[in-house]
Amino acid sequence: MDYFITAKEEVLREVAASITAKITRYMIDNDIKIDHKNPMSILLDTVNDLSDSLIENSDYTMDELEKVSAKFSFARDYIDEVIRKNERQ
Repeated sequence: MDYFITAKEEVLREVAASITAKITRYMIDNDIKIDHKNPMSILLDTVNDLSDSLIENSDYTMDELEKVSAKFSFARDYIDEVIRKNERQ
């Protein structure tokens, strides 16, 4: 097992936890119920599925982890932008 891959997986799990917390806080603050047709619920499900895959699949390559990282970056940027846009109202 490659130490760098294991370390990257751990960092990505922490990133996922942070994103999950932001999305959940936004949903609670805005009284958004979990509805798998709602964009926030879909984003939350996607982040959770990616996070779960990091735990269940220990055969990731560094390239695959970079793709997961990019997806997390998009999710983080998206929820940050949603929060920013809704603070201005």
